Amino acid sequence: CSAAVNQLSSFPATFTPACSTARVVVTKVQDLALDPSDLMLRIYRAESYVGLQEYKTAIEDLNFVISKMPNWPEVYFQKGKVLQDSGFVGDALQLFLQCLALDEDFLPAKLEVEKILCDVLSPEKLGESLKESAWNSPHIRNKPFILGSEVTASYCNLQLCPLQSLGGSDVLEPVSGSLNRAQSAHALNSTKDLAKEDGLKRVSSEPLLSGQGKGALLKRKLSFSEQDTVVCEDGRNKHKKQGESTKRDMTLAFGTIPGDLIDVSDFECSLCMRLFFEPVTTPCGHTFCKGCLERCLDHAPQCPLCKESLKEYLASRKYSITELLEELIMKYLSDELFERKRIHAEETAEHSNLTKNVPMFVCTMAYPTVPCPLHVFEPRYRLMIRRSMETGTKQFGMCISDSQNGFADYGCMLQIRNVHFLPDGRSVVDTIGGKRFRVLRRGMKDGYCTADIEYLEDVKVADAEELQKLRELHNFVYNQACSWFQNLRNKFRTQILQHFGPMPDREENIQAMPNGPAWCWWLLAVLPVDPRYQLSVLSMMSLKDRLIKIQHILTYFSRDQSK
Repeated sequence: CSAAVNQLSSFPATFTPACSTARVVVTKVQDLALDPSDLMLRIYRAESYVGLQEYKTAIEDLNFVISKMPNWPEVYFQKGKVLQDSGFVGDALQLFLQCLALDEDFLPAKLEVEKILCDVLSPEKLGESLKESAWNSPHIRNKPFILGSEVTASYCNLQLCPLQSLGGSDVLEPVSGSLNRAQSAHALNSTKDLAKEDGLKRVSSEPLLSGQGKGALLKRKLSFSEQDTVVCEDGRNKHKKQGESTKRDMTLAFGTIPGDLIDVSDFECSLCMRLFFEPVTTPCGHTFCKGCLERCLDHAPQCPLCKESLKEYLASRKYSITELLEELIMKYLSDELFERKRIHAEETAEHSNLTKNVPMFVCTMAYPTVPCPLHVFEPRYRLMIRRSMETGTKQFGMCISDSQNGFADYGCMLQIRNVHFLPDGRSVVDTIGGKRFRVLRRGMKDGYCTADIEYLEDVKVADAEELQKLRELHNFVYNQACSWFQNLRNKFRTQILQHFGPMPDREENIQAMPNGPAWCWWLLAVLPVDPRYQLSVLSMMSLKDRLIKIQHILTYFSRDQSK
């Protein structure tokens, strides 16, 4: 103390703010020489050192006070002010929050926190804050943030850093490294005892846990240096993915994390409660499996956790994979990821089967080779269409409804040709009819119907005489169909052509296709016939019987046209 007094006594007597502050420091040093245990004098002297921009000395005085009175909110606030004045806004914010953790009604700390957050999150500064915030500084990244008396130990070890100078004085260099698990447990216990004794509420996201719960919590929580590195890297990564298409370097920037600190439950999706698979992060900052998020957005364009609107996110349909999180899982949870991929492959294979558990769209009649445009808006059918696209089959069954069994015994497979997604998640699906089938067993999968099916084909006519009669019948009915279509009013004919296209030409080999001539199905689709009657024709496996049925229908409608 005597050396400091002698040094400060050499200031000139001329009155200036700096000299005035220096005189005050001389007085406080002399007073402390008489009573070193006076904590208030140390706080006053720290304030005087701040006036001289001697931040290191001020921090040493405040650290001494914290070591003596670790539960005094005022000293944490004073220390935060010192760090704020020296440019360490991130550290200052931590100490203001620590002050509020000890006394939630400490108004000056509340005002400082509000001021810092408003400044950082203001619209005009938000872009710069995301890139150049003090939280992304290498001087801030490695600092542990611990509630309880352990803050004292960490900040007592602060050293000077020659890399930056403020007014000719040194600035603080953060502590490297982190507390071990025993120290973290002690910090939690100290905070819990403090809450019991003083009746204060903790300003923290974790509740007070039992001994077993604390063990699980400690296992799941990394030190602040590791956590903050992950957060900063992930934030920049997400920002890049929104605006850049280039792949970033796949090498992780941080070192090896101890295995006992890695818990697979930290990497579980909060929707499916399984390991993240193709993790995507929403604009509100929550992460889910890509498939899980899509299923939630089928029901409502909101974040499943915070309910923030995701209408613009849904409209863009750019579900970019969070690469950093995927890398972490690949590096530290490779065995769990292998098992997760195996399960996903099994589920995909199940959805790819076109005879077992085939997805069924219960809506209208569909026919082979005939276009069938669909407006998909129900969440269950959104999921069904998406699965059909993701598995690569691009197929599903179409049946009409049935009051007894849910859907009819016969139907037609539809092949997806194109899907146009609307901004609100609905879609217009362009499909065309494929094979006919018969339902063997009915089921249900995630809200939509499924069925085990067998495919139908026309029975071939081998006898030459019978085949000749079949050709004559075919030609007669075809001509009758053309005559009926040409006699329609122009309005009806135009509507049919716009929706179904032109009538297919007559085929030379009427048995070449497993479903028979295409014009039969086109005509059956445009004829205004009861769906149950159409279903009976769809189920026929004899071309002769089908032509006779169509002939009866055309005869009936041609009679009406003549009238």
